[in-house]
Amino acid sequence: MRFHCWLMRFMHCLMMMYYWFMRFMHCLMMMYYWFMRFMHCLMRMYYWLMRIMHCLMMMYYWFMRFMHCLMMMYYWFMRFMHCPLMMFYWFMRFMHCLMMMYYWLMRFMHCLLMMYYWLMRFMHWLMMMYYWLMRFMHWLMMMYYWLMRFHYWIMRFMHWLMRMYYWFMRFMHCLMMMYYWFMRFMHCLMRMYYWLMRFMHRLMMMYYWFMRFMHWLMMMYYWFMRFMH
Repeated sequence: MRFHCWLMRFMHCLMMMYYWFMRFMHCLMMMYYWFMRFMHCLMRMYYWLMRIMHCLMMMYYWFMRFMHCLMMMYYWFMRFMHCPLMMFYWFMRFMHCLMMMYYWLMRFMHCLLMMYYWLMRFMHWLMMMYYWLMRFMHWLMMMYYWLMRFHYWIMRFMHWLMRMYYWFMRFMHCLMMMYYWFMRFMHCLMRMYYWLMRFMHRLMMMYYWFMRFMHWLMMMYYWFMRFMH
């Protein structure tokens, strides 16, 4: 009986050890399993990353080959164009030389023309001065000529104008004197009227205050009689 008990206990112990050992091994295998899954995931990511990078590098490579081709085309095109451009350049230099010769010729001609132009302007100014001087002198001589020719009639006309002016002044003086004495007389009348009004006003005021005073006396007498009665 005792042996059986210890046997059971020992068997139980073995089974437990096996059980925990299995659990532990299972745990290790799971860790290995998930670690493998994780590593597999990383490797796949790395694999696709490499594929993408390879794709990009190939695109860059063929792009560079294409650009190199274009640049070579441009290079040989420039080498070819340099020849016509140089021809054009020397042609332009030669034409520039011709045009400068023409330009300085034109400047020199313009200088000559301007000298001629200002000379003509100055001569024209001198002639105009002489022309207006002649006109003015002619006008003075004509004035003197007609004055001499009509001196007598001019004097008679001037004498007549002065007499007209003289009698007109006498007549105007007469009118003004009449107006002056009339104003003096009217002034005299107005002053007389003014002093008459002042005097009449004094008289009326005297009468007015005298009436007021008499009225006051009568009122005094009236109320005194009433009171005494």
